[in-house]
Amino acid sequence: MTKVKKILCIHPEPEELRISALLNRRGLAVDLVDASTPDAIKAGIAQPQWWDLVLCDEGAYFNLDLSAEFDAVKDRLDASLVLLKSSTSQLTPADGLARGAADVVCRDSLDHLLLVCEREIGNGNDRKQLRQLRHSVLALDSDVKGPVVLATINDLSKNALARYARESGADPSEMLDPARVRSLIDAGGLTLEYQPIVSFKADETHRNMFETLVRLKDERGGMLFPDAFLPLVAEAGWMGKIDLWIFRQALAVLEQMQSGGAPDATLFVNMANQTLLSESTVKAIGAFVTAAHLAPGSIVVEVRKSAFDEAPDGIKRLVAMLQLKQHGLLVEDPKLDDRAFLEANRGVITHVKLSRDTMQGLVEGRASQAALNGFVRCAHNEGLRVIALAVDSTDLMPMLHSAGVDAIQGNFMSMPNQELMYPSVTLFESGTLLP
Repeated sequence: MTKVKKILCIHPEPEELRISALLNRRGLAVDLVDASTPDAIKAGIAQPQWWDLVLCDEGAYFNLDLSAEFDAVKDRLDASLVLLKSSTSQLTPADGLARGAADVVCRDSLDHLLLVCEREIGNGNDRKQLRQLRHSVLALDSDVKGPVVLATINDLSKNALARYARESGADPSEMLDPARVRSLIDAGGLTLEYQPIVSFKADETHRNMFETLVRLKDERGGMLFPDAFLPLVAEAGWMGKIDLWIFRQALAVLEQMQSGGAPDATLFVNMANQTLLSESTVKAIGAFVTAAHLAPGSIVVEVRKSAFDEAPDGIKRLVAMLQLKQHGLLVEDPKLDDRAFLEANRGVITHVKLSRDTMQGLVEGRASQAALNGFVRCAHNEGLRVIALAVDSTDLMPMLHSAGVDAIQGNFMSMPNQELMYPSVTLFESGTLLP
């Protein structure tokens, strides 16, 4: 997966250089940010972890005494600093190196500049990896030979299903069938886990937010993930009963949290399109939500965008019930160009969640910062909060923060947890749900 490289260009890049476009053509995905005012320059340097390369005008570097600014963050700056000079300047690469720059390049030597950019972005990446290694390992046995492999939280999330397959000797998705799924459910195998949704804004809008995630335990207690069993549940027509169970348990947990000292706790709970097609099931879930002793706005129901076409009546019933207690409705898979959809559903949707595919598109360069900025701006204009899903590393943080995303969710912050990180929360098991 190709990570979009972030370039800070100070005072600013002349249009004729077209650095970002030319580097993109050479197969290097970059996003260039101009900083031409003192405030913008100071703000850019104050976030050294954001950048993979810093290009700086020679005049700005000396006239604004930026050497002192860079010295203040040198322990956190992995990006190389390259000074851009005019053809008449006498500044040499040796002079630049003495002043903290990796190189000095003439603006007119475009091919040379592009080569230096590629080289120094690579050098910056090496420095970043080395810094992460140093900070990740407190002590190493000097007798250990060979490479050091560091486990990360990504390993836990991405390889869980493969690990299950190795331990059991088969692919769990191949082993499952409706009869076995029903047997596991009847044996009390359904369980809920919770993953924090972390606000970017520690103000009056911040709440303790968690998404409710359903799992199914196999005969040995191992966890089966939704992609492995929910398609079989949907095919058998059981989603309504499963969603009823999820909502009853989630509401009980939320009541317990709010009465036990977390009055601002909020749960996000998914509802399937199949459930929305059943008038009686939607009414039953709405009755549970209305009857629960909860703070206003503390339940947010997550639905897919396709539900607005496949189950419009169910959406209307659900929204009417949620609005009685000021609870919310989240659309979990909008595209960055779905601004007309947000505008058309003003007053219906309260939250949107950027999908895993959108996050990967931002990292790989298939989606742009400008598109993200426009989507978030449109959502905020319609009074919606924007959550980013699948944030598994720091790579996305500058893009999301710059765009004004309200909250983030992913394994970088926390893996899903059965106990919701509150010791008083008990584990509910499903028992017999299906007829």
